[in-house]
Amino acid sequence: GARRAGPAPPSPAMVSVRHRKPRVPSSVRWRLNAAASAAAAVATAAAAVAVHAVAFAPWAKLTASPATSGPLLASALRRPGFGARAFARRLQVGRSAVEEADDGGNDDSINVELFRQSLIQGWGGGVVGGSTMDVNRDWATILNASEVRAGDLIMGDPAAFLEGEGGDEGPRRVGLKGRVMSDWPTREKLRMMPVVLLTRVDTDRGTAEGLWLTMRTGRLMGDFVSHFQSRPLLYGGPEEAGLTMVHPYPQVPGSEVLGENGLYIGGEFTGAQDWVEEGEGSSLRFRFFMNQVRWGPGEFAAELAPGSGRSPWIPVRCNSDLVLSEVDSSDDMPLWLRVARLAGGAAEEAARKHNLDR
Repeated sequence: GARRAGPAPPSPAMVSVRHRKPRVPSSVRWRLNAAASAAAAVATAAAAVAVHAVAFAPWAKLTASPATSGPLLASALRRPGFGARAFARRLQVGRSAVEEADDGGNDDSINVELFRQSLIQGWGGGVVGGSTMDVNRDWATILNASEVRAGDLIMGDPAAFLEGEGGDEGPRRVGLKGRVMSDWPTREKLRMMPVVLLTRVDTDRGTAEGLWLTMRTGRLMGDFVSHFQSRPLLYGGPEEAGLTMVHPYPQVPGSEVLGENGLYIGGEFTGAQDWVEEGEGSSLRFRFFMNQVRWGPGEFAAELAPGSGRSPWIPVRCNSDLVLSEVDSSDDMPLWLRVARLAGGAAEEAARKHNLDR
């Protein structure tokens, strides 16, 4: 008997339609890239948290391990605007489209970002990140302990951080195992002299939190996410904390005023991306920190104004551009010395006394 004919095979056009990957609008492709990068980074971020202990040769042995070695972005993704579940959903929906669109040109994209941001903001007086920055207008002034508030700086006193007599409360507070060796080159000693931006100060309880401004982890944000790729990931201190942003932009949703000199802290990560991508912001004006420095009840008050002996800290107030400045070459003056010279008084005297101002 005649065999009954089966269904006709699909036409080539139908096959191509059925198997064609969905196209993602360019307006949301970068968000999917960020989702994919962030989710992939979680699996390997534990190693990145510890990288600061080996990234600062020859002074690496002086740096203590962080209080915990939990994943860097695992904690960061729990913060508002960096929701892990939302990122995971985006990843499931669009990962194939991201992989199709991604050409793997990571280094090139960093260079493009740097060029683009330099056009938006300008290089500004030799300081990366904005034409509004004027090194001739930088200022700093010494504070009394009773005047210190969030947004101010505390500089490590060389008498408490360089090799010599006395305790090591100051070095251990920022995660160092001990004092800095006296026979190190001047520039390396200055690199280890902490400048801490205070993010919270509770005078009633004597507590505080802050971020070490100048200690790099050796990693870039581009190692974890596809935006802010050229920005260094900084070691904020030894106490576990989520990813922290400091910037000058009130336009970032959820950001909070930090002091009275034009600084802001936190906000939505995606909102910061939007402001850079679609607004007038520059990625070069953002600082990203892993972990923080923390003082428990009574500790900050005791260190800043000890009843006897000398404080390991010199409190200073300065302009926001100085806080956001970066040292990008061996010709740039380290931040500790810049602030000391501008503040004068006890800070500049300490620099001269310990042969740091040369």
